Amino acid sequence: MKKQLLTALLFCMSGSVYANGFFSPGINTGTTRPPGFMNGTKLYAGGSLGAGQQGDVCNDPFFNGSCDDKDVAWKVFGGARFDPMWGAEAAYNKLGTTSKTGNTSGSSAGLENELTGISVAAVGYVPVATQIEAFGKGGAIFWDRETTQTAGGATTSSKDEGTSPLLGAGVQYQVNDNLHLRGEWEHMFNVGSDSAYETDADLYSIGLMYSTL
Repeated sequence: MKKQLLTALLFCMSGSVYANGFFSPGINTGTTRPPGFMNGTKLYAGGSLGAGQQGDVCNDPFFNGSCDDKDVAWKVFGGARFDPMWGAEAAYNKLGTTSKTGNTSGSSAGLENELTGISVAAVGYVPVATQIEAFGKGGAIFWDRETTQTAGGATTSSKDEGTSPLLGAGVQYQVNDNLHLRGEWEHMFNVGSDSAYETDADLYSIGLMYSTL
């Protein structure tokens, strides 16, 4: 996890350095900032709360019983806005725990699968109306999985980690010069190490963000 956090920080820092150099006045790049956006990279940080879903956990045709593929989820995030249209963002995501209890082929069976991860993404913004803009993001999540499985009366635990693609979209509303409300959806592909635990994951969240914009 420390290695993943360092990767996320380097991602945002490198983007910030590039943007400051590319858009700074006095550097002859032939590119200037669009009107209405002050010179310099703008930073932001915030937190979001919502629901996490691991959609493939319950897709077992041989399982009979109860299965819950949703849980409370949250994230804390920070990023840099290089200009009105582009930025970069990193986040720590707590995607929740899914569980199922029942039987498979007449034997008791159960599963608990917890997902966390650090994500990094490039973000693009499009104005929709006064104080409202839509955004999309694409990047990767460095995930950690912890699974406890019961089969035939025996319980086993396993852990794994990996990297998967991430896509997302949302809308944010500017409350005042510094505060923004945002709602968003993020999708993580194939979060897991093998076919037994692999699942796509979704995070639906509403959050509050403080920005230097």
